[in-house]
Amino acid sequence: MSHKLRFAACMLALPLLAPATSASAAEIKVLDANALTLAMKEIAADFTKETGNQVTFLGVTPGQVDQRVRAGESYDLVITSTEGAAALEKEGKFRAGTRHPLARVGIGLAVKEGVKLDLSTVDSTRKALLDAKSITYSDSSTGGLSGINAKKVIENLGLTDALKAKTKIASGSGLEGGQAPIGKGEIDIGLFNLSEIPRAPGVARAGPVPAAVEVYINYDSAIPASNETPDAALAFIKYLHRPAARPVWDKAGLEVAGE
Repeated sequence: MSHKLRFAACMLALPLLAPATSASAAEIKVLDANALTLAMKEIAADFTKETGNQVTFLGVTPGQVDQRVRAGESYDLVITSTEGAAALEKEGKFRAGTRHPLARVGIGLAVKEGVKLDLSTVDSTRKALLDAKSITYSDSSTGGLSGINAKKVIENLGLTDALKAKTKIASGSGLEGGQAPIGKGEIDIGLFNLSEIPRAPGVARAGPVPAAVEVYINYDSAIPASNETPDAALAFIKYLHRPAARPVWDKAGLEVAGE
């Protein structure tokens, strides 16, 4: 079943959004892949105003999400890669029927503020990377997927060998540390999830790579089996898909499921 069709089928089962009284207001603890955290925090602020339900987030890499779920940590809502969510579902970690697609993100190019790149075509994107003196992308050994997809984009561009000598794997602390050398002018271009650009001072988003070479990470949401009162978390999922939330997703460089 396609990303959009699976989303539509699952959304029919979600509860209607209803305001919570002060006595019944819930705290929704979300364990999520950090590519989505900032966008969801912005949407959650409006959700809290309308419902009284508080939403807190722990954003980590998809691999770390999966590890925490398997370790038995308690959350009301889990968001991880589609592959990771499918595996956790098979292991019985989620309530039956609650896993469905949420969003996807592609790879974009990060540059120092003021730098302009032509990414309108595959050829112009190839030229931008070939002209750069140095490039970087995330270290996938931490459980993140953007570094893996950055390498796939480079492969799709036919530049694996050409860029090897001038590629430095981001080794700073977190995304800000990984992107900081770009802001300082020490590295010319970084390949990261669009929604994670910028994460350091002096860094700007040059744009996504062309669709012909793009590689996406798909994310699913699910309710953990340990959540015995899932209605508040299910209502938040539905809120994330409202048309009014679309500008927030777009601004972050994320494509919400169902569009």
